[in-house]
Amino acid sequence: MYTDVLRAIVGIEVFPVVSLVLFVLVFSAVLVWAARADRTQLNRHAAIPLEGTTTSFAAPEAADQRLS
Repeated sequence: MYTDVLRAIVGIEVFPVVSLVLFVLVFSAVLVWAARADRTQLNRHAAIPLEGTTTSFAAPEAADQRLS
């Protein structure tokens, strides 16, 4: 039943190809971003849940001083 419906749609064969290309592009972009990311910043972000301090909405400069 589903194959008959899908065969009736004109141009449906392009959707799996577009989906695969989109997935590969996004996956590659995230992989490149992760490889080039600053390790000290990633470690600082990874430690945020473990700090045990209350969240403040101070300026980013004040938060950087508090973390160091």
